[in-house]
Amino acid sequence: VLGQLMVIALPEEAFYRGYLQTSLDRAWATKPGGPRRHITLLGAQLGWSTPVTSAVFALGHFLTEPNPQRLAVFFPSLLFCWLRSRTGGIGAAILLHALANLFSSTLGRSYGLFP
Repeated sequence: VLGQLMVIALPEEAFYRGYLQTSLDRAWATKPGGPRRHITLLGAQLGWSTPVTSAVFALGHFLTEPNPQRLAVFFPSLLFCWLRSRTGGIGAAILLHALANLFSSTLGRSYGLFP
């Protein structure tokens, strides 16, 4: 559990949500009087940084293990991005990321998909 939290979830969330998503949000912020570039979903403002960060997250996972199934992490990444936008920090995303990884590995082992 601690390994998932400290070795995987924390550094990935620090980079993808803490750095990349935040930087893209700043770069693509709506200028005063300009067109609105985000939607509000359940209290979180989501812009183009959400799908772009999620695509880069999925690509990063695919490049470490070239299996098309690795691209599926795009979808939980959308939720991690939403949490970052909704809470203003990465703590909730780190926790959910670690729990999702633990759930996935437990489920995979129980079905004999992972050693």
